[in-house]
Amino acid sequence: MIELANETLSLQVRLQGAAILKLTDRRSGSEILRPTPAAATASGDCALFPMLPLANRVSGNAFHWQGRVCQLPASPVDERFFLHGDGWLLPWRQLEKTANYVTLVLESRVEALYHYRALLTYGLWDNVFSATLQVTHLAEIPFPYGLGFHPFFARQPDTRIQFDCEGYWPECQHHLPGRWQSSLPAELDFQIAQTPQGWINNAFSGWSGQAQLSTPSTGQRITLLSQTPYLMVYQPASQADFICLEPQTHPVDAHNHPQLPGLRVLGAGESVTLAMRILCH
Repeated sequence: MIELANETLSLQVRLQGAAILKLTDRRSGSEILRPTPAAATASGDCALFPMLPLANRVSGNAFHWQGRVCQLPASPVDERFFLHGDGWLLPWRQLEKTANYVTLVLESRVEALYHYRALLTYGLWDNVFSATLQVTHLAEIPFPYGLGFHPFFARQPDTRIQFDCEGYWPECQHHLPGRWQSSLPAELDFQIAQTPQGWINNAFSGWSGQAQLSTPSTGQRITLLSQTPYLMVYQPASQADFICLEPQTHPVDAHNHPQLPGLRVLGAGESVTLAMRILCH
């Protein structure tokens, strides 16, 4: 386990999956992200993990690319999909560590599909947690890449979230998106701060790059910042102790859209980067 701390924040990271175990506000002792249970081993039980070389799911677990069908591999955590890629399932190495940040590195090869090197830096700067993920394509044939972060924000029964957007995708069978809608149902209209209710598993487009989480009972206020137009929101139930606000470079199933929205086609040696900050007020 790797630990970072300053006067305001403390952070615990593990090399398996480059997953964060805890992010704590030392001033109040409150958890910013859902702390990882002591017995947890899977990255999906942790407080945050990276998504690479794609985020979320691809319908049929396959897509067409340059005249061939690219069949994605099976995942040990999802029988249907190469869920969130493989970066969150593999062991990373520590490349560099200072008092303020740690940089991890991973090289992965998925036969006939991906071959990439990833650098991931987690840092603490006063009241700000930062995460920067860079992926470099190592194969000769160009290939599409997508990135994301999957934070589990700790929430209370009165926690409210707010962010602006242009529309959303309803959830359909196997958690895949339906037709994009510009009109938001009241329960998913987070342009006005509200407490999320029930099951939520939807992607929003035209996100402004800023989301607010506020909890009146504790006085905690958190700002999420990431300059990407897509935000995934996941909550399993109203009584859940977390809600996920996931910045993604591309919408769900972008690989099967003719324009590959948000995906970056990388040639050999080319890179794509995603950055995220969490401000604890």
